[in-house]
Amino acid sequence: MTTSGDEPLTPGGDPAPEGADLMSSSSDEPAPEGADLTADPADEPAPEPRLGFRQRWKRRLLRLVPTTTRGILGMVGGVLLLGVLGTLGSVHLVSYSESAAFCTTCHTMTPQKKAYEAGVHQDVGCGECHVDPGMVGFVKAKLAGTRELYALVTSTYPTPIPPIPHAELPPTKNTCEKCHPLSQIADPGQPSKLHVRASFEKDEPNTRHDLAVLIRPANADGGDPVSVHWHVLQDVTYTSSDEHQQTIDSVQFKNSTTGELEQFIAEGQVRESNNAGADLARLTATRTTRTMDCLDCHNRVGHDAPTADRAVDAAMADGSISPELPFVKRNAVALLTSKYATDEEGRAAISKLSDFYTAKYPLVAKTQAGEIAAATTELTTIFDDTVTSHMDTRSGTYPNNLGHQSSPGCFRCHDGAHYKVVKGQVTRETIPSTCETCHTAPQGSTTVANVPLGTRPSDHRDPLWVFDHRVVAGSTTANPATCGVCHQTSYCENCHKSGAIKVSHDQMLYNHAKSVTAAGSTTACAVCHQQAYCSQCHKDDVLPRSNAHLPVGGG
Repeated sequence: MTTSGDEPLTPGGDPAPEGADLMSSSSDEPAPEGADLTADPADEPAPEPRLGFRQRWKRRLLRLVPTTTRGILGMVGGVLLLGVLGTLGSVHLVSYSESAAFCTTCHTMTPQKKAYEAGVHQDVGCGECHVDPGMVGFVKAKLAGTRELYALVTSTYPTPIPPIPHAELPPTKNTCEKCHPLSQIADPGQPSKLHVRASFEKDEPNTRHDLAVLIRPANADGGDPVSVHWHVLQDVTYTSSDEHQQTIDSVQFKNSTTGELEQFIAEGQVRESNNAGADLARLTATRTTRTMDCLDCHNRVGHDAPTADRAVDAAMADGSISPELPFVKRNAVALLTSKYATDEEGRAAISKLSDFYTAKYPLVAKTQAGEIAAATTELTTIFDDTVTSHMDTRSGTYPNNLGHQSSPGCFRCHDGAHYKVVKGQVTRETIPSTCETCHTAPQGSTTVANVPLGTRPSDHRDPLWVFDHRVVAGSTTANPATCGVCHQTSYCENCHKSGAIKVSHDQMLYNHAKSVTAAGSTTACAVCHQQAYCSQCHKDDVLPRSNAHLPVGGG
């Protein structure tokens, strides 16, 4: 079809552009169905630009934002639920990380776990005593735990694991005193505590001794405020070069009666007796100064393990180990205190207890086989509770400062060798070291003895009363009109049977060796004196560690 001007027309009726090929729309390439043959390609929209990674994720997140009321409420509820679950989970995780179950997971803590589970504080979580309250304490504890974990992974941990220095533990007002306020244990009027236990000698018949001491409460002696807990009722400070305070070099406190500062120095730290003030200053500058608190005596309160002597004594007293077996105390302690490469080796050694009786006491081995087997079983139990060979721990590995039978304990200060310093000069006065300072005189004998407690007559306070009382008493039979008012004969025999009265003190300064020899041994001396008293002149130990009221070696 053409116009009058002979111009070719397009299918829409418009003149075809010059040079257009009218045959290009032949039936060989039909137009797509529904295509707009009249549309201009220039009018089509440009393709969207490709989005980056961040833009794509932003778009996806925006799609999650609810736009309806129900959706918004659902989202808020979900967030709150996740927050509650997260908080509860975190609290549980923190609580678990401070529990014994978590702390004793590592094999290096096996000795501590044994002692903890056998102790009186087995229901108290580790964190309650080892972690300061608050975020700072929590972070400090976790950093310490991280260091311990690194040592475990790299096998650089020490054996045995040393006890935590007291300076790194929380103050006792945040731990001990939360359950044991001083008003309940140290104020006047609180009940006295009687300690009674049996101890056996290491001789053939396992001779039994029963020890009784009454712990001195406040104001128990005619208004005297000194008691076993006097130390924490006063502001007492001391210096020590040992991070575990097993050696105490000087002590000072403010006298609550006079208001004066009283200072004492260990005999071994005095360089010039007329200028001891300089020594005290030196100790203050070069040693660690610490204020005395509960942990200075109760240092193993959370992980207390009995000594071999104490554990065997308890087993013999309750019949778990028969005292009728000859030398069973001696043999039992030797088996428990020997060093073994593995626990299996130790158990194997204990299992051979019967061999001793078969070789030395064949009749006993035959007639008391049941008792020997029971003793072997009990010793194995004690061994498992107190010995961990791979960590090199056994009886006595960790000193216990509560008392003075198995370690220095009280005698770190009350040894008769810490002298008072007045105006820079050392005096003859020492920190009190007599038995009655913290408890009554120990009553230990093969018979039951009484334990007196009350106001002491004035003449009993004379330092020489221990020698002069014989003038009043006359004999060891307590006169009902005099000594018998407070004492029974058993009280007198407690000391007189110890051998102490055999030691002549008339020329003790220059001829005490002869007096000691005549008395039979230094055991008699240990009734009144501690090793530190003798160490002022003697380099080597000359006294048994145990109090002479108990058998030698009784811990």
